[in-house]
Amino acid sequence: MSQLSKVTRSRNQWKDKAKQRGEQQRYQHKQIARLRAERDQARQALKEAQARLRQLESHVQAVAVRLKIDVVWLSLHLFLKARISFRAVCRVLSLLASDLGIKRAPCPQTVINWVIRLSIVRIECARGLRGLPLARAPFTNGLIWMIALSIGLGTGKILAVLALDAYHYQLFNGAPSLEHVHGIGVSVAESWTGETIAVVLRRLIAQMGRPAAYLKDGGSELQKAVDGLEERGLARLTNTTPPSSVFCRPAGGSRASSSTPSWRVWHRPPCAPKPAL
Repeated sequence: MSQLSKVTRSRNQWKDKAKQRGEQQRYQHKQIARLRAERDQARQALKEAQARLRQLESHVQAVAVRLKIDVVWLSLHLFLKARISFRAVCRVLSLLASDLGIKRAPCPQTVINWVIRLSIVRIECARGLRGLPLARAPFTNGLIWMIALSIGLGTGKILAVLALDAYHYQLFNGAPSLEHVHGIGVSVAESWTGETIAVVLRRLIAQMGRPAAYLKDGGSELQKAVDGLEERGLARLTNTTPPSSVFCRPAGGSRASSSTPSWRVWHRPPCAPKPAL
């Protein structure tokens, strides 16, 4: 092989190697540029994320811590309006504590104490409750007292007295609900007799006046209590029929039989569902 051919071959090999190095360097430059661009984008995204995180942290810190009165109000509304249990109220407040600004959710016993205090206040306020005057019974307070003695509390029994306006079906279209019924008295005892029930009812009558009518179940103790009030002239307009077989409706209709000046008792078959009082 001549000297010229050797030089030419070496030159061609050098050119090929130079081209390969050039292509490799250009590829590396492109990759480095791409990585730098991605790095810059990642840095910018990190800065934006940190800025949003600081903003969220400042927003969480800026949420005003709710006062205790707000927590009490929210707990009572969850219990009375949403109709959930005491434990459920605590669980809901625990889940929403960070969003609502509540440092510590109340325990079930705390919610029970708040409900008891509200009940006491409502009972005291209901003592001055008066219904519309009745033309045929002007000396009554215009209310129907519903007496219940079937609720147990430990080893004792609860005597509950609720008041409903005698003109309810003339003032409202639907059946009585929780908003229309007012608790006016509650008492707990190991056992109830006609005399002890009559004592509680006389105390309520002394504060609120004689009701237009009584609505009670068929218990013998309640019957004795009503009889004792009748002897004193405090229970002339008395409905002693069990609520499972009667319910109140406005006066009028061929099926109605007069029971009080402002409301009547409609009898229905025993298989019919109980009214939603």
